[in-house]
Amino acid sequence: MAEVVWLAYLKGDVAGRRVIDPTCGTGRFSAAAALLGSIQVICSDVDEDAVKDAYRYLSELGLLNVVDLAVMDFTMPALVKPLDTVFQNPPFGIWSSRGTDVKLLLASLNLSKVTYSIHKEGTEGYITKVVKALGKSVEVARGFKLSIPYTYRHHRKPRRVIKVYVIRVT
Repeated sequence: MAEVVWLAYLKGDVAGRRVIDPTCGTGRFSAAAALLGSIQVICSDVDEDAVKDAYRYLSELGLLNVVDLAVMDFTMPALVKPLDTVFQNPPFGIWSSRGTDVKLLLASLNLSKVTYSIHKEGTEGYITKVVKALGKSVEVARGFKLSIPYTYRHHRKPRRVIKVYVIRVT
């Protein structure tokens, strides 16, 4: 997660920007964006337990003055003012409905100037095709490994490593 936010920081998409982490999990994107100078960070998830975990994590770091937390379905947001940057690590379809990652990606494209989204390796062609069909520009960064620790009840292993890539959509 840190690498993705650092990449965004280097491209000018973090410091002084309004950021949302719509699939926050434990709040890592939100924390990194706040620490790197975002003026507002919205940390949200459809899962109330995830938002509670993020609250604890962000509280320990003393970031609750910069980060707002919300339980909400990002595909039906109540946000009116466009955001600058979205960071998301959408579900890969293992514990969610198929296509949830694309649904979340499309929602983010309607509400932000730039979106950073993590996807499971092997789907690059499809995701790129979807984004380009909307007339958007997409950059693909490969070579990331996502290490997922045992965090939630549905996790079965102490840690799982998944090969992923990150897209930047403008």
